[in-house]
Amino acid sequence: MSTKEFLVLLIDDEELILRALKRTLSRLVPHWRVETLQDGHLMTEVVSKGLQPDVVITDRLMPGLNGEQLLLQAKQLCPIALRCILTADNSADLLLQDSALIHFYLAKPFTDEQLLKIFSCAEQLHSLDFPAPERAFLGRLAVLPVLPPLYQKIQNVLNDTEFQLKDVAELISHDPVVSSRLLQLANSAFLGFSRSTVSLTEAISRLGLDMTKSIVLALKSSLAYQGPINVEQHQRITEKAFHQACMARYLCKQAGLGAEIQDYAFLASLFDCLGWMAEHLQQPSMSDEDSCHFSLISAYLLTLWGFERSIVQAVILPEDLADCTSIPGVVHWLAHKVVHHKNYQLTEVDQHIVESLQLDSAWTELLTGLKTS
Repeated sequence: MSTKEFLVLLIDDEELILRALKRTLSRLVPHWRVETLQDGHLMTEVVSKGLQPDVVITDRLMPGLNGEQLLLQAKQLCPIALRCILTADNSADLLLQDSALIHFYLAKPFTDEQLLKIFSCAEQLHSLDFPAPERAFLGRLAVLPVLPPLYQKIQNVLNDTEFQLKDVAELISHDPVVSSRLLQLANSAFLGFSRSTVSLTEAISRLGLDMTKSIVLALKSSLAYQGPINVEQHQRITEKAFHQACMARYLCKQAGLGAEIQDYAFLASLFDCLGWMAEHLQQPSMSDEDSCHFSLISAYLLTLWGFERSIVQAVILPEDLADCTSIPGVVHWLAHKVVHHKNYQLTEVDQHIVESLQLDSAWTELLTGLKTS
């Protein structure tokens, strides 16, 4: 358990609700310090006195300042904090309206599991050890994509032990953009598929469920950036991310790595697109390669969506290959370099790492293929 004292700030005008929620949290997360406020106007004062919460939970409907207004203040005053709102309204319109402001919605009545997810997420973000300026930057993102409904529907289908691939295909078939992308990849000779198919079910079978879910999540969540950035730029970033992800999967496959590592490397490389798009909103003139925050943004979003730490770590791109903490992370780093620098040359140290992981033949073959293409 971390030695850090985690702090949650609860705000509600009803004292009985505050007491009940505090008792629940004392049972679920006893290592967290719980502070309460009945008057939201006092939040500015207590934060200015040094109170820096890791989580802020507020009721939505209150006299004076409402929940959205309070969380807007929290976004500026304590951007590191995860922002959560208690509401009886969990409509899609509400989710879209406040998607840049609110990290978590707790629809009344909520469960212990839903509460625990918020605190587990805060602890995982702390364990990633992002520098404070980066955490503040992440907390103030202008666009905060929500977990897409199509992805959640697929997850619900997969939770049924008797599901069939055709059930997943039926859900996806109503989305022409996702369907066409899956078929495109399932017919890619670069990924090793020699026989063509027009069957969405077969495409999902070829790509695997994890890769399919990654594609759905990337394509649908990136729609949050349509409008804030122009269509041409959105398309360019999306295509570059898919190209990079295919490079990563190719490296894994040629090196004989297992399906799970292939899927992790593909996902880590694909989700650079969200970070690139978010960075372009902040600094439109910045190139993808010059960006310093993009992989942290992607890791931040995946953590909010509940992805396990090993996947999140593979998404984070350190400056040096030696600082990668897993094989999918190494492959992601290599794919990123080769996409941005077609003739990229490894340093002696990097070459040793690639050889030690038995990726050298696949790396050489990839570079040779790019030079002749």
